[in-house]
Amino acid sequence: MPVAPYHRSVPGYDPDEEERPPLPDDEGGPVIGSRIEPAAEAALRVLDAITAALPGGGERRESQREMASAVAVAIARRSPLVVEAGTGVGKSLAYLVPAALAGRRVIVATATKNLQDQLIAQDAPAVAAAVPGLRVAILKGRANYLCRQRIEGQGAGQLSLDDEGPVPRGVASQLRRVLDWSRDTDTGDLDDAGFDVDPRVRRAVTVSPAECLGRAECPQGANCFTELARDAASDSDIVIVNAHLYVAHLATGGTILPEHDVLVVDEAHEFEDTVAALMGTSMTSARVRGVASGARGVAEAETALRLTTLAERLGDALARQVAGGRWSGLDADVDRLLEEAASVTATIVDQVRARGDLDPVRRRRALGPAQQLQSDLARLQARGPDEVVYLTSRERDVEITLALVDVGPRLADVLWGDVTPILTSATIPDRLPVALGIVGAEIRRLPSPFDYPQHALLYVPADFPERTDDRAEAAIIDELVTLITAAGGRTLALFTNRAVMGRVADAVGARLSTPVLVQGTLSRHRLIEAFRTRAEASLFAVASFWQGVDVPGHSLSLVTIDRLPFRVPNDPLEEARRARSSSPFRDVDLPRASMLLAQGVGRLIRSADDRGVVAVFDTRLATANYGGALRRHLPPMRRTRDRDEVVRFLREIDRSN
Repeated sequence: MPVAPYHRSVPGYDPDEEERPPLPDDEGGPVIGSRIEPAAEAALRVLDAITAALPGGGERRESQREMASAVAVAIARRSPLVVEAGTGVGKSLAYLVPAALAGRRVIVATATKNLQDQLIAQDAPAVAAAVPGLRVAILKGRANYLCRQRIEGQGAGQLSLDDEGPVPRGVASQLRRVLDWSRDTDTGDLDDAGFDVDPRVRRAVTVSPAECLGRAECPQGANCFTELARDAASDSDIVIVNAHLYVAHLATGGTILPEHDVLVVDEAHEFEDTVAALMGTSMTSARVRGVASGARGVAEAETALRLTTLAERLGDALARQVAGGRWSGLDADVDRLLEEAASVTATIVDQVRARGDLDPVRRRRALGPAQQLQSDLARLQARGPDEVVYLTSRERDVEITLALVDVGPRLADVLWGDVTPILTSATIPDRLPVALGIVGAEIRRLPSPFDYPQHALLYVPADFPERTDDRAEAAIIDELVTLITAAGGRTLALFTNRAVMGRVADAVGARLSTPVLVQGTLSRHRLIEAFRTRAEASLFAVASFWQGVDVPGHSLSLVTIDRLPFRVPNDPLEEARRARSSSPFRDVDLPRASMLLAQGVGRLIRSADDRGVVAVFDTRLATANYGGALRRHLPPMRRTRDRDEVVRFLREIDRSN
């Protein structure tokens, strides 16, 4: 729905090696001769007004103003722009203000829903207050909105889930709670419900695009929450979406989002992988089984049963392939079963189409998923040389993924000819524009305004076992106990492996007097809230916690990283990309590890007053010949290998909290 009324040089390990080579595109900007371009001038006036209105009179950040100027000029010139904006630059306002003044529709695509919600709840209202008549909308995928037509059948005494099994009491209770909330909501957005909606409940009250009747045919089409949200987007100047929805828009030939001239991609370092996955397809045996279940009573019973049997056999064949250690490509048995499933699915589609006596809702719920499955099975069978197929083990199933190896040509073909790209993140891999197929992009790197040399230490222990040494884990445990004790808790301990995290967390927790939180024991949202509110807590985590965790202030003064985040050697998509490079380590492995390391390090300093230590327990950061390339993308922290110096600094911070 629209948001109303919007209508220093630092001594280091080898500093001489670490001088960043000048980038040919780092020159230039909004100033022509001695005259600033009008678009930049207008953006700066509005930005200065917004920051002056912030509590305490706000703060003028020159790096933010530089970014806003560059974005405004790029939009006016219709020229691509890439901005690496360090923590604290304030990049959201720096692109929202020029977007508000563009006079053309701008799509903002974020990496996460959390950032999407932050923009719509905080930053966009501030911009709208300074730009009269600005219209801003948030748009999510269909599975985020209640389906009025579907919840009509979820009344009292008729609770149901897709697997047709008994409804657990807790799930039934939450389903009733959602139905009660549905009577009062204006948006139908399940993220507005005020509680975490169980995935089974979410599935029971939403429909997928394949199941949707469409506005014209659905009895609730005029009141459909998804369609109303799309109407608001079509009437807005800025539309805020997540990157997954934007790529889905591209994959469907541009059928989801309104026409637009500018695309801002926030957290752009993740965009390549998002495009690679979502411009491909995925498949599980459970999905095949679901189509078979939906065909019961609609298609011929024998055909539906045959597809159910094929789903079971496909699941077994995928499990055997994984057990055999083959994660890339498909075994002959799997390929044959997929071909059979495609044939049976096509028969189901024909049989359902021939049923003119069916209720339209029931017909669509059977036919839509079957047609989508038929299309995706055909895509898997027709995979080309620019695509890779690999397997991922899920909790209860094995997923087949078909992904693009090189997304640049596809994006150049379907997107950049019509849309001006503005890419930004706190960390931008050097090759990102090339990887995304963007030609002639201006590149700007804007440092953080925070005083890292005074406020932060980067610590790599001396005389420490190499990470591959059998003694490394015990050494990490001892080091963590020492550092966390000195910090009084207040630690985010990041790991690259969940099993290692679990063992280390158990061992460290048994030796600490301060609480230890562990990923997997609570939802991500509840863990972060507990970490924020319990000042002496430590949080042990992997995966997504390397990015997007924002805990400024006294709750976080130590970030630890157990291992440099190089991807596993057998990652099929990475292997395919390495095979295409003459220098795979430099072109593929190093940029990705550098980006993720910078993201993890970036969890420490989130405000001008924050102080703390980043401890990396992988000595390659200090000793390897590529260490300088990794450190080049990190903030300008003081560096040390002296544990006593680190302990003194952490104790000083603890006493001041």
